[in-house]
Amino acid sequence: MTAVTALLRGVNVGGRRKVPMADLRAVIEHLGHRAVATHLNSGNAVFVVDEGTVVNEVTAEGADSLDSAAIATAVSAGLRERLALDVDVVARTAARWDAMVAANPFEDEARADPGHVLVVFYADPVRSPGLDASRYGAERIVWDGAHAYVHYPDGIGRSRLTPDLLDRAAGQPGTGRNWRTVLALQELLRARA
Repeated sequence: MTAVTALLRGVNVGGRRKVPMADLRAVIEHLGHRAVATHLNSGNAVFVVDEGTVVNEVTAEGADSLDSAAIATAVSAGLRERLALDVDVVARTAARWDAMVAANPFEDEARADPGHVLVVFYADPVRSPGLDASRYGAERIVWDGAHAYVHYPDGIGRSRLTPDLLDRAAGQPGTGRNWRTVLALQELLRARA
C-alpha cells in the first residue's frame, strides 16, 4: 500500500470548472483506490493505492514506488468521463511529498507566514526555466525538479509573478499550493501510510 495525493489544476476558482469533491472522491474510488479524502474545495485528494496496481517508476528525483503519471492520467480520464471536464492532475506519493517538504528552501519564511510560500507542482521535471523573479518584485523562486518553491513576501494576489509566467517558464502547466495546504496534505498522507 502506498499513500498518494492527486492535485487538480484550476478547478473551483471563480465559479468556473466546478469539480465537486464528492465527484472527485467517487472517481478515485471507482479506480479501485481506498481511504479517499479530499482537503478544501480546490482539488486536493489523498488516497491509498495497492502495490502492483500501477507500474514502478524511477523519476529524476529518485526511485518512487508507483507510477505517479499513470495515476494522474487515470484520475484525469475519470473526471473527463464523469464530468465532461479536461482537468490537469499531478500526483505524488507520500515519499515524494516528504522529500519535497524537506527540500523547502524557504523554511523560515514558511514557518513565519505559510500563506506566502507556494509550491508549484509539475508533471515533469523543469529544465532551465530562465525566469528572473527579481524582475517582478521582491518574490524569490527556487526550481527543484518537478517543483518550484516561491516566496511571495507581499502576498500572492498582488504579485506580478503570476501562475501564467511560471507555467511559461516551466514549459508546462503547474498547480500551486500554499505551505499551509502542503503541510495539511502531508498529515493526511501520513495518516494513510
